[in-house]
Amino acid sequence: MDASVPRLFAPPRGSYFLFGPRGSGKSTWLRHLHPEAHWIDLLDEGLYQRYLVDPSLFSAEFDGLPRGSSVVVDEVQRLPSLLNVVHQKIEARRLRFALSGSSARKLRRSGVNLLAVRAVRRALHPFVPEELGTAFSLTKTLEWGSLPIV
Repeated sequence: MDASVPRLFAPPRGSYFLFGPRGSGKSTWLRHLHPEAHWIDLLDEGLYQRYLVDPSLFSAEFDGLPRGSSVVVDEVQRLPSLLNVVHQKIEARRLRFALSGSSARKLRRSGVNLLAVRAVRRALHPFVPEELGTAFSLTKTLEWGSLPIV
């Protein structure tokens, strides 16, 4: 996704989940929006395996961050149990989390801590004509769709 295409979605002030289909530009949008954030990418297989074996390593990631820091956890649905640590860090350290993933259903089905009112849920959809402006083409959209990855 070209980060220069402004999305109509505005991020919440506090912590939030950002769900949307694969290829909708969640990670790119978050990198553009939170360039200073501490970034944890659970698609990194080595990192994923380390947290799977020892979840305390995830908690240790935040020890050196100042109170109120921003943190992005990309593909959080891969390790839903980490949301308990996120909950604890929101409460104890006032960290602000942006938690992205493509599957809200997987999280709900697993019965994990969805952080109650500590994190709101938002969705990032494929581009709409208003976002693309003069670059919008009905013919191309009908043929290829409007996911940024396409």
